[in-house]
Amino acid sequence: MKHPDLSREEIQSRLQETEKRLSQTHEELNYLKSIVEHTEDAIVGLDLEGTVLSWNPAAEKLYGFSGDEALGSSVFMMIPPYNSDEISLILAWIKNGERITHYETLRRRKDGSLVNISLSVSPIKDARGRVVGASTISRDITTSKKMELKLQESEEKFRELFNNANDSIFLYPLTSDGTGGQFLEVNDVACHSLGYTRDELLKMTPRDIEVESREEPSLWDLLQEGSATFEAVNLTSDGRQIPVEVSAHIFNLRGEKMVLSILRDITRRKQAEEQLRKSLDEKELLLKEIHHRVKNNLMVISSLLNLQSKYIEDKAARKVFKESQNRARSMALIHSMLYRSTDLKCINFGEYITSLTQELFRTYVIRDNIKLKMDVGNVPLDINTAVPLGLIVNELVSNSLKHAFPHGEDGEISVKFHKANDHYVFQVADTGVGFPEGLDFRKTNSLGMRLVDTLTDQVDGEMELDTNHGTTFTLTFAEEDYGSPLKGDEK
Repeated sequence: MKHPDLSREEIQSRLQETEKRLSQTHEELNYLKSIVEHTEDAIVGLDLEGTVLSWNPAAEKLYGFSGDEALGSSVFMMIPPYNSDEISLILAWIKNGERITHYETLRRRKDGSLVNISLSVSPIKDARGRVVGASTISRDITTSKKMELKLQESEEKFRELFNNANDSIFLYPLTSDGTGGQFLEVNDVACHSLGYTRDELLKMTPRDIEVESREEPSLWDLLQEGSATFEAVNLTSDGRQIPVEVSAHIFNLRGEKMVLSILRDITRRKQAEEQLRKSLDEKELLLKEIHHRVKNNLMVISSLLNLQSKYIEDKAARKVFKESQNRARSMALIHSMLYRSTDLKCINFGEYITSLTQELFRTYVIRDNIKLKMDVGNVPLDINTAVPLGLIVNELVSNSLKHAFPHGEDGEISVKFHKANDHYVFQVADTGVGFPEGLDFRKTNSLGMRLVDTLTDQVDGEMELDTNHGTTFTLTFAEEDYGSPLKGDEK
């Protein structure tokens, strides 16, 4: 075709421009060809009948067919028999000009094995816009599918454990104000125990299901420790209150602080504790009554001995009655203190020996020139130890009152009792005439001294006698586990 209107120079210019565009197009084609040949995705060109027109190296690597084997063959060689309808549907979509993106399916390799792929298909059009073929891009997703399957199995196991747990489980975020946010997850037990559906609970917060308790730590306190176990009370949908034991733990999830709370219904435990408390109250009341009656009976015995002694003219016999009366009174005083005490096993022994010693002073009508000095700590002693020690106090103080000041001398009787490290020290001393020289208090005919020796062995103690500057008896015995020292103990 001639162009009479164009000059030779114009024609030459247009030819150069066309050659330049052809060169650019050639470069672009080479660039695209390089991408196709070096990409890790399998790129396959098809005509509308499913015949393979192009086959890149990645396709050869993925499916195992060489280019010579694949080119001109039907795409059905890569389709599992049970999936044969799939390619027909895909080609039908392509003929209509539609695209398919990231479609997950299975393909068959040359060796017959199956591979999971993500498939994208685009129509190929000619210069007039007619669809003449399809371009498919396949990516091997076998590894990700295996990971996805493992994750799914893990989630299923977690969900099974989560929902089959015996306790209620709640997951919620820790909000900026230190309270619990809306529940993110709850298990079936939580729904059943509180009477809500899962959807209802997921719209609620911990405050919506809890009855406030002063014993319950704040979430900020929980945050400081990381975890905590405490008791609380839950409120059900019908208004019932359920006592629960809460085990809460804080952890980080994607940069956000979360609280995992496991709640155990302790209704039966609380009922058992209440029954036990009532039973203990009844037994405590019964034991108090026993102490009261024992004290009364001992006081009756003491009174009978006192009454009987008034009809005895023999001074020695009357003395024996008096001593027996004091011994009964010392034991009665212990039961009286136990009856008034909240602890039916132990008594404040310092308080006890103070009362007992003062009672002995009143009994023996001591003159004002004999002074009493008490130095005792508030030490708890078990009744099994307090009774024999009380009798020892009675004998030693009575002995000083009767024999230390025979001629009415001025003097002092001191009583000391303290806990020192892992043992107890008890001491009775007087500034009187002293114990008879050469007399072994363990081998006398005195009933009182024999009692002291026997009772010392009973508490597994050691008694020492010092006759310098009067008489001093010091008893040391080992500590027993009788509970915490009473308020005011000096050592």
